[in-house]
Amino acid sequence: MEGSQPPARSVFGVDPLDEFTVFVSDWIWERTRGLSNVEIEAKVGTLIDRHTNMRLQLPVFTETVVDTRALGVRFESNVPMKQHRSFNQLLNELVQYSASMDESQRVSYKHVRETDAFYDEHLPTGESVHLRVTRDSQTQQIKPGGVVAKKRIDDLNIFCPMRMYDYRISISTETPMPRPPENSTPTFVRDKDRLSYSLQSFQVDLTQVTLPNREQQPVHELEVEIRQADELLRWAQYTRASGESQEEWTQFEDHILVLLNNVRLLIRNANSYPREGDGQQ
Repeated sequence: MEGSQPPARSVFGVDPLDEFTVFVSDWIWERTRGLSNVEIEAKVGTLIDRHTNMRLQLPVFTETVVDTRALGVRFESNVPMKQHRSFNQLLNELVQYSASMDESQRVSYKHVRETDAFYDEHLPTGESVHLRVTRDSQTQQIKPGGVVAKKRIDDLNIFCPMRMYDYRISISTETPMPRPPENSTPTFVRDKDRLSYSLQSFQVDLTQVTLPNREQQPVHELEVEIRQADELLRWAQYTRASGESQEEWTQFEDHILVLLNNVRLLIRNANSYPREGDGQQ
């Protein structure tokens, strides 16, 4: 190599923008404009071909956004219990490793047990809403902000052929609501045993979900959520209103890249445990 100078980034002197991150950022921005109480999360799982009931196979070699409807594919968010334990151990080690670091670099940990009850109610306007009421499993007290109407906005599914798992980015709104009448009967109840690991603007949740009074194996989920997503979207609104082009890299794109990197690194640290229910031993 000529001399000791680092190579020029390109003949143009710059790196091209990360097209994948820009695509995901634009997808999120276009679907959240004008919304409030937004939740943005990425969930680890497997894309399943509905025809074979096996993991999706495509003639691609790297991370790829896919159209699940066109392909006849569904997303399953359940990971094996052994994998759940492995992620738990990994994240606990990160908590210990970061304990001596500057406070802004420490991974914090929280363990909560909650019960969600879902209700189908009608507003005075006649509109139907699907309410979720979250209680502390031990005290049965409704948690602060624990009554919301959750509405799914859209999903983006990403196939990772070189890895054990795929992932799905979901956008929802969680609008605070008054609690349902005392005589209301929930349509569905679930218990959540959740381990949360937080660093700066992101939270990793390891959750075991069980359904009371049902003979069903617990579901184990892993997801990464953007904390205070509304604040991030306000920043995106500001940068675009100030004339910054969508062809420029801003803090909004940078936060979405960190979201993607958190999910990617979790997936890359996954072990080769068989998917539950796939017939493997």
